[in-house]
Amino acid sequence: MRKRYKILRMEPGESRLSFSHVGRLLMQGLPMGLQYSITAIGSVILQASVNDLGSIYVAAMTAGQKISIFFCCPYEALGNTAATYGGQNIGAGRPDRINKGMITLLFYGFVYAVAACGVLFLFGGALSRLFMDQPDPFIEENAHLFLKYNSIFYFLLAIVNIVRFMIQGMGYSMLAITAGIFEMFARALVGFVFVPEYGYPAACFANPAAWIAADVFLITAFILIVRREKRKVLLA
Repeated sequence: MRKRYKILRMEPGESRLSFSHVGRLLMQGLPMGLQYSITAIGSVILQASVNDLGSIYVAAMTAGQKISIFFCCPYEALGNTAATYGGQNIGAGRPDRINKGMITLLFYGFVYAVAACGVLFLFGGALSRLFMDQPDPFIEENAHLFLKYNSIFYFLLAIVNIVRFMIQGMGYSMLAITAGIFEMFARALVGFVFVPEYGYPAACFANPAAWIAADVFLITAFILIVRREKRKVLLA
């Protein structure tokens, strides 16, 4: 490859470490790491509230969360695709293509959300047995309830992952952190206020509440960012 493609041959000075580029990578990478940490804080607060409901509800939610994590893996893939797509088009000076890519990714995300919701509505209880030492109808029923309440709102999770990663790819990592803060506060609110009052069903709505809070911020931010990038191209 080095012999045939001149572009891959190192020029004098290219092997030297570029601290400016390292700094830019850190500015984009560190907020992404902090984002997951901030989101986890809300989950810990929620878990503490569920612990007060008793071990059976803890077991039900744990089983439901493990299944949900598996079913949400495609959203991570769509998010990574969005990050790459956003970065490439901003780098190429083509922010006009961002909306088209966003619509395509959201379409796939919504189609998968319908399919996943159908599977979990029909078989969520049976799948929860995979994470039980011994079958327990009460745990199975409540794990199924968790999966139902969450899967109905998977389309909101699609928006969270796709829009957030797209924004990160476009170079606005701090806004992605802010979305994580919105998620944290929403889960904390459910954990502190609604779970003690309404019990386990309220805990099942904690994730959808977090997704709604993040989506309100992310959609607004995305629209403003695209407008800003288009103005930058016009003025260049």
